[in-house]
Amino acid sequence: MTKKLTVNRLISGGIITNYYCSSKCKHCSYSSSPDWDHDYMTGEMADKIFKILKRLGCHAVHIGGGEPLLLPEKLLQVLKSAKQNNIGIEYIETNASWFTDKTKAMSILTKLQENQVDTLLISMDPYHNEYIPFRKVKGLIEACRKANMGVFHWLSEFWADLDSMDDQKTHSLEEYGEVFGQEYLTDLPGRYGLSLKGRAFHTYRSRIKVEPLQQILENSSPCRLLSGTHHFHVDLYGNFIPQSCPGFSINLEDLAKGADPEKYKILSELSSSGIHSMLDVAISNYGYKPKSKYAGKCDLCYDIRRYLVLEKSHDLPDLQPKGHYEFV
Repeated sequence: MTKKLTVNRLISGGIITNYYCSSKCKHCSYSSSPDWDHDYMTGEMADKIFKILKRLGCHAVHIGGGEPLLLPEKLLQVLKSAKQNNIGIEYIETNASWFTDKTKAMSILTKLQENQVDTLLISMDPYHNEYIPFRKVKGLIEACRKANMGVFHWLSEFWADLDSMDDQKTHSLEEYGEVFGQEYLTDLPGRYGLSLKGRAFHTYRSRIKVEPLQQILENSSPCRLLSGTHHFHVDLYGNFIPQSCPGFSINLEDLAKGADPEKYKILSELSSSGIHSMLDVAISNYGYKPKSKYAGKCDLCYDIRRYLVLEKSHDLPDLQPKGHYEFV
């Protein structure tokens, strides 16, 4: 019997204010890119989300995207709502693409500080450097220093690698391979600690060993990733995104009161029974035709989801937002 999806307590997580981004990084789990609509979380939606999170025991969140600081005035509305609901802000994630000069940056940083933000997580790695010159990262860090804003360097171990390149320009991953050797690119996902979801899975799928479908089904078990409460996200549309599984979704209000497994059938079958049950539903209800081999159970899962969203154009509540699949 499929279990009702309910969460009684949430530990820690983040708010996705927008999926629109200045970059289309190859490692992005959320498939963020410049191709998305410029939708942004409203103050009203933020208020609704923070009230539910507080009720479920979550008292602090981080803010991410997309790139949340592309629209700082809208970000401030979200921050004001967090403050009104006594929700702390652990940090705001940024790729520094919005940085133009220290004076303008410090003006924005001051407004963030007035709304209980004391730390920026600033991305610095070869993936982001394909789109953002390292000089912007350096400039933003210097502005933070002058404004007494804390900086969480993500990841500081790449500083020397990026600093060895021309910081006025962007650099492709291929350039990093030419400078540091092809082994550098092979080791990059591991050094970054990459979670192979979303576009990251698409980027590195060819490296994963292919298995016969029957073998994957024989090893099927309930997907425990979907019930994680330590690193969840809630997006601008009010979707609860389970830990480590972007592209799956449950309306946060539904989750708080107990989500109907019939309404969220795809996610429910995977969570309760495993990939074999999800495949059965995809075949019997939607006409999915499986291949003979896949690069593991996650490849099968993504293939089913892409089929339902993109090929069959089903607007299913547990496979949101569509852009996650469309802009991979």
